[in-house]
Amino acid sequence: MRISSGRRGTVKQARGAKFDSKAGARPALRALAALVLAVTAVGPRPAAAQVRPDTTLPTGVQLKLVYETQYRPRLAVQPFSGGAGAAADEAHRILQRDLDYSDRFDILFALPEALREGSDYSRWNDLGVVYLVTGGMERAETGGYRLRLALHDVVYGSVKEIRLFQLPAVDDDGFRMAVHAAADEVVRWATGEPGMAATRIALTRHLGDGTYELLLVDSDGENLQRIDAHLRLYSPAWSPDGTRLAYQYGDEERNSVVERDLRTGRVTAITERQILAQTPSYAPGGGRVALALWVDRGMEIHEYDVERDCCLRKLSRQSKIDMHPSYSPDGTRIAFQSDRLGNPHIFTMPAGGGNAVLVTAFEVGGAGYYTSPDWSPRTSQIVFHGRSRGGVFQIMVADANRPGAPVQQITGEGRSEDPSFAPDGRHIVFSGVREDGMGLYVIDLVTGRIRPLVTGGRYRMPDWSPVLVNASSVAATP
Repeated sequence: MRISSGRRGTVKQARGAKFDSKAGARPALRALAALVLAVTAVGPRPAAAQVRPDTTLPTGVQLKLVYETQYRPRLAVQPFSGGAGAAADEAHRILQRDLDYSDRFDILFALPEALREGSDYSRWNDLGVVYLVTGGMERAETGGYRLRLALHDVVYGSVKEIRLFQLPAVDDDGFRMAVHAAADEVVRWATGEPGMAATRIALTRHLGDGTYELLLVDSDGENLQRIDAHLRLYSPAWSPDGTRLAYQYGDEERNSVVERDLRTGRVTAITERQILAQTPSYAPGGGRVALALWVDRGMEIHEYDVERDCCLRKLSRQSKIDMHPSYSPDGTRIAFQSDRLGNPHIFTMPAGGGNAVLVTAFEVGGAGYYTSPDWSPRTSQIVFHGRSRGGVFQIMVADANRPGAPVQQITGEGRSEDPSFAPDGRHIVFSGVREDGMGLYVIDLVTGRIRPLVTGGRYRMPDWSPVLVNASSVAATP
């Protein structure tokens, strides 16, 4: 990968910090890297090797593994009419699966032959269908397709919503995302809340030769693409507008945080490579990036103004390991991980720096161990992974507005780490080890449903994008 040598490549150490690269700096970097990788290590490893086994849950952790049964209206999607052939079949498949993965509906997949066309509400009602989606898809004169979708309220026997969408050619990179956006609009019609299908997830994969890949995958687990590869490549983070990725890029001697423009492929260094930098996170608006930098004898949270391309500023001030910053939705607070109490715990602090507030419950000599926080884009919830029964990491959720309140453990199978919220604040992607191997999985906080995203490889460190395509941008004029 070629990195431009613009001003971002000359970011200096924070004012007042000491860093002597000639006097033992490299051994210190290597020692810290070993410590950090013990928390964010990639690749499968036995559970007993990562933490000391426990026989009880840490203080302040409650199991939430049995979810309340919630009514989900039954929904059916008829095959699309028109002359679009295989393209219509593909659009139907994507949209139907998106509606299923929204976890808002009970999808009727097997449609009776007599109901594969037409809208006889009484017959649909007999099958318990509440919502019926119908569609017509035809080729557009300017290329691509026009997809007309309608949502029928079967109970009231009426058309609830109808809209025309413009889709590119089926082999165009934008075809799947346009259908995802249409599916999100159907979710909004039915529930009042948009879906999260028109998103992607950034992730890393550890290869057999020891290098790492940076990958992107659609929210339904398809369209996996490689963006970058290097000896060490960790912790990708999306910008709020979905056009950039910040991530750690380095080798055995040096690590820096870089920013990649996904539209042009241009990569710019944010920090100097001789300064160990990790776990970047964008502030709402995308003008600032919080990250962890090695300063003197510890890792501290700093902020860099990417909009002005300058002005590195220290936010946390502890001679410990502070890392994994994540901004609140309004940008006024930052969640982060710190071992200032011994084991890692989750804290919040003002976005401009200041007094830290402990979120996770603490007990002197207790087994609490919590890392890698990610703040919900819509609520005060923070998700992270923590040490659970038997010393295995599981996904947990806490409320930033209720520091010290019980933490909810939401997974219980295998090992689960590296969580990241979807833009709907309801779904979470995480890396997991299950009986069938290692991969990424998605859990719905409401129903507890878990589905595989990508499996069969050493996939780690996912970060969920914002919505990349809005329905309004693919809407067509009738």
